[in-house]
Amino acid sequence: MTVLAGVILRLIFWSSFGAMVYTYFLYPLLLMLLSYLVSWQRKRKNSARLDWPVTEQVLPRVTMVISAYNEQAILPEKIANCRELDYPGDKISFLIGSDGSNDGTFGILQKITDPRFRVLHSRMRRGKVQMLNHMMKLVTGDIVVFSDANTMYRPDAVRELVKLFQAKKVGVVIGKLELSVPDDDVDACRTESLYWRYENRIKQWESALGAVPTINGGIFAIRRELFQELPPTTVTEDQVLGMKIMTGGYRCLFAKEARACETVSSWKGELQRRIRISAGNFQSLFLVPAILHPRLGWVSFAFISHKLLRWLTPLLLVGMLSARIVLCLRFIRSDAA
Repeated sequence: MTVLAGVILRLIFWSSFGAMVYTYFLYPLLLMLLSYLVSWQRKRKNSARLDWPVTEQVLPRVTMVISAYNEQAILPEKIANCRELDYPGDKISFLIGSDGSNDGTFGILQKITDPRFRVLHSRMRRGKVQMLNHMMKLVTGDIVVFSDANTMYRPDAVRELVKLFQAKKVGVVIGKLELSVPDDDVDACRTESLYWRYENRIKQWESALGAVPTINGGIFAIRRELFQELPPTTVTEDQVLGMKIMTGGYRCLFAKEARACETVSSWKGELQRRIRISAGNFQSLFLVPAILHPRLGWVSFAFISHKLLRWLTPLLLVGMLSARIVLCLRFIRSDAA
């Protein structure tokens, strides 16, 4: 092996190692410093806050969109949770789509008498994205809040989300998802909540820059006019939708007081979810490649640092291992000679 080949292998090893150290450790530290600097500059210039109180008179009309496929077990609780939201009844509506459910989901929806609820049912299973595209044509609110059927909102969550839309350049606002673990479920993935706290802190710092690259489908909101119809094959529709809006020059913020709760899934369920999300993440790059363009500034910086490098971690690990093995074999052969 030539000297040049050895240099290239070492470069592969250390650059891969450096990229992983950066995305998991150095980036959060850099982000923390940047967010404090930006916050200090805004206070110094007496810039207007994005979270000032909103009076009842100027609260926007909101529609919560919920996809419900075979959600018989959790749907009654979700409907009750919607009714408990602290938001003027004449300014909030709920649109629930049942896409090919073959359990008792539609039967539960048929029994709703509250005029704020509208149900859209399809006997044929077309997929969540197709149903979502169809439901968005029926939305009447100025702000659209997206929720999963198993995501339970705190009473003030919608109010906290809409606060940040007072700035015209804000196009997406995500809330804080808190994960709970059933005490009697020994198979629950208990490490998830620790990871989620780490992620939420990073989102809080990214929000100071107006560039939160991670969209959580359980609790996020957009301006209705910014919705773009999604390709039917989209896997992570929430991520793609947020990316499309950000590439249009709009900011994505994190409302840390807009809280919702989900129950942690089992290890098997969590593995399946992670595989699906990983596949969807790489697909999103092909659907919205403009997210990497330097002209987006903080958005592209946060996306590359927080998302892209993490998605590439398996490849970086393979590169490190391969380079190390070849270097070790080279050392063994030279020592034997």
